[in-house]
Amino acid sequence: MKKISQLFIILLISIAGFSQTDTSLTRRLKDYTRVCVELNIEEMLEYMHPSLFELAPKDQLIEILKNVYDNDATKIKIEKIENHSISDPFTLKGVKYCKVDYNMEMSLRFKDESKLSDTTLISSMLSTLKSTLIGKDVSYNASTKQFIIKGSDVLIAIKDPSTTWLFLNYDGTNELVKKLFPPEVIEHFKLQ
Repeated sequence: MKKISQLFIILLISIAGFSQTDTSLTRRLKDYTRVCVELNIEEMLEYMHPSLFELAPKDQLIEILKNVYDNDATKIKIEKIENHSISDPFTLKGVKYCKVDYNMEMSLRFKDESKLSDTTLISSMLSTLKSTLIGKDVSYNASTKQFIIKGSDVLIAIKDPSTTWLFLNYDGTNELVKKLFPPEVIEHFKLQ
């Protein structure tokens, strides 16, 4: 009877420990999603796994991202992000990984809307966006004068033993980004 009681307590502690991890991940993911929609670039990078900064220093990434989302010619807005599934954790060398599938909708508009009276420019821009953003639904809304980009993406949540959950977007078409992830993680989650 004593062994059964001990096993029951161990089982409860294990479940509680997993629930806390799951709750901390969902809470962290919710905060990260909010920061992304608000386009708070500096805060967004605080949620990124430090391996990203091996590609470029944080201050350089801040400037690049600010320029991508808001420059002299265009402005991009993240309309919404919907996280629709979180995988069970995969542990490799003491580090936990979860795959987060999400949908995102963004809008892109020219600051000089007079350019949008040129249908050739609109067609060219649609073609460029579709060829660059492979797998995304790209359209032009004439009434709002915005290009709309919709699609699903993958975010990998990473928890080192000494940190909270941090994130990296996974892009299978970008070899440099793929190198940020151990091959075992790519294989486990069946990423391309």
